[in-house]
Amino acid sequence: MLQWTADFFTRKDIDEPRLSAELLLAHALDCSRMALYTQYERVPPDAQIASFRESVKLRADHVPVAYLIGKAWFYSLEFLVTRDVLIPRPDTETLVEQVISRVRQAPGWETPAILDLCTGSGCIAIALAKNLPAAALVATDISAGALGVARQNAELHKVADRIKITQGDLYEALASLTPAPRFQVIASNPPYIASGEIAELPRHVREHEPRLALEGGPDGLAFHRRIIAGTREFLEPGGLLALEIAWNQAPEAQAVCAAASHLENIRIVRDAAGQQRCVLATRAK
Repeated sequence: MLQWTADFFTRKDIDEPRLSAELLLAHALDCSRMALYTQYERVPPDAQIASFRESVKLRADHVPVAYLIGKAWFYSLEFLVTRDVLIPRPDTETLVEQVISRVRQAPGWETPAILDLCTGSGCIAIALAKNLPAAALVATDISAGALGVARQNAELHKVADRIKITQGDLYEALASLTPAPRFQVIASNPPYIASGEIAELPRHVREHEPRLALEGGPDGLAFHRRIIAGTREFLEPGGLLALEIAWNQAPEAQAVCAAASHLENIRIVRDAAGQQRCVLATRAK
């Protein structure tokens, strides 16, 4: 079953055909990927075979594996995912690493307040909460469906008591919080695909992942500008702004930050693949 499916996915030009086959078969058989090899003589019951075949058909139509099995992995943690949320990606781990490093090194940030805008599945906020046990976080999103997934994930990882999850368009989600909060860190993986480039995305992204979480306006930086503007009110002096960007947006993202007179120490950080992935800046004291 595994070999036939991997070959089938290869013929269908499916990304990572062997891995896709392993994940789908392990999910259908309710076992680990390792068990596929240690129990290779196992004969699955008809119901599991039927379930597997149905998921194979959907994957051949470029439905992402994460949506078919209902989970994805990020920063060594397992997250529930649905079609309401963008699938967590290793690229975004760079942003998490940068925030953790800065918080651990900053004097006086023993109990930091962190804001995660456009939280989606909650993967950024939850990864930060798991690695910064004294941090208090607020996670926002405009999508009610996404926030439902984020709440489930916060409960799953036992950090729901430290993450306040609230709905709204960027900083508008903070209106219900009193007193008005300010943060040592504002982090976000906002939509950053330029409107004209959506049609050029791979099928599994453009046809299946939520456009609301992808499209970032004419140049892809519409949300970045709004987030940067809000740091004047919501980011503490000396605080960190960390935003994910597309691999080709670094010069424009730096320019947007530089145009904000209250931001300084602007720099670009590359991800594990060497791509320019995050723009960081500090609120001037």
